[in-house]
Amino acid sequence: MKTLPQFTVRSLPIALVAFLAFGAAQSASAQASASANATATIVPAITISKTSDLQFGLIVAGPGGTLMVGTDSSRTVNGPAGLTNASYPVSAASFTVTGGANLTYSVSLPTSVSLSGPSSSTMSVNAFTSNPSSTGTIGAGGTSTLTVGATLTVGAAQTAGSYTGTFSVTVNYQ
Repeated sequence: MKTLPQFTVRSLPIALVAFLAFGAAQSASAQASASANATATIVPAITISKTSDLQFGLIVAGPGGTLMVGTDSSRTVNGPAGLTNASYPVSAASFTVTGGANLTYSVSLPTSVSLSGPSSSTMSVNAFTSNPSSTGTIGAGGTSTLTVGATLTVGAAQTAGSYTGTFSVTVNYQ
């Protein structure tokens, strides 16, 4: 049987220890880690409440036409003669939007609404507009005013009487 030289037998454990120490050091230096914070901010729910209704005012029956109430409560008449007095005001609808200060919100308006009147008569309201138009910002105090106007289509010889209908405005944080 052949024997290994004395030098090889004694060096083998030292070489093995050196290899293991070097390998462990390599594994430790091949890893790295970092930490990050997780955060969340809770804001109040956005709400909208009606302050005043959309009012087209007093309209005289006739050949038909359209009446537009702007977001500033101005009225433009195309066709029927429109009359306004203290008992029949003209105004844009007004809403208060409440939520987190300085946050932006989107506005969704209806496309068309039907007003119902006497003897199953109807009139159509469309071309809704708002101020702010498609997006708004809640003020530093947590509120914002939103006004809505629209166009009313009056038929020729529209049945006289009071007409009413309901429409919804939706706001969402952006």
